[in-house]
Amino acid sequence: MKKTGMMWGLCVAMGLSAISFAGERFSASVYVNTTTRAFSGNLGTARNGLDSVSYLWCASNSAGVGRCYAKDASGTTASCATIDADMLATIRSLNSDSNLQVSYDSLGECTFIHVATGSHFETKGP
Repeated sequence: MKKTGMMWGLCVAMGLSAISFAGERFSASVYVNTTTRAFSGNLGTARNGLDSVSYLWCASNSAGVGRCYAKDASGTTASCATIDADMLATIRSLNSDSNLQVSYDSLGECTFIHVATGSHFETKGP
């Protein structure tokens, strides 16, 4: 009987801990750092932001060229381009509710592109 009670207690504790993480939200405004040559943010947060300045987006074309662009609330901009097949695939996985992280070199070529999509990222509003 004692073991059964301990097992029930463990199950309840595990269930409650899972519930406490449900619905987690993560907002990330557009961040641009021209010194470290990096920019990042949530596309949903950029869209929903109160300022009318910020943007964050990427595009690719059939010629095999991809570009990513960012502008933060203070008006600082950054962008980069790539023809790397893996980076193009990453750009093409981006959706309006994704988190985007980009690094680029002094020539404006993308050196790193990371896309993450999950329920915890702020979604795009109307």
